Amino acid sequence: MSGQRRTIEIEVDVHRAIERARLALGESENDILRRLLRPGRTRSAPPGGPAGATRPRGPGRGRGLWSVDIGGRRIPAASAKQAYRILLRELAAAHPHFLEAFAEEQGRTRRFVARTPAALYGKAAHLAGHAEPLIAGWYFDSNLSAARVARLARIAARLCGLHYGSDVRILDNLREI
Repeated sequence: MSGQRRTIEIEVDVHRAIERARLALGESENDILRRLLRPGRTRSAPPGGPAGATRPRGPGRGRGLWSVDIGGRRIPAASAKQAYRILLRELAAAHPHFLEAFAEEQGRTRRFVARTPAALYGKAAHLAGHAEPLIAGWYFDSNLSAARVARLARIAARLCGLHYGSDVRILDNLREI
């Protein structure tokens, strides 16, 4: 790398596409674009995660104007899935034991987060292709409806001692989900 930098202007939808492609919190926009523009690219796991743990994906589906309100900040997101990922990352950064506690919680058939893609789905390990990296060493289920994201966000907030609706919330077109 030459080390030279250049500033470019991009539209909001392009920025959202870059953010949807983010694999790890420490990945810069330059790293994301370099990975996406590399010929013969495949989506790989973030540094510290096992390679090939997730299947390659196309651009995420976006609907509405999603955002996460947490700690007095509003963070834009391109989709419900990205808003959920942002919320989990923010909670993990602010509450060191959050992911371990959230991993102990689970629905009828799957965990909310896990250390491996297969561990998310229990006996339905064939669904591990829906797992996506959250942060190094952690995965989350990306095949979620907006209603399920809202339910899981409430559980996550409770585990951190936060109140969903005032301390933290996910918005779709400025309406709380």
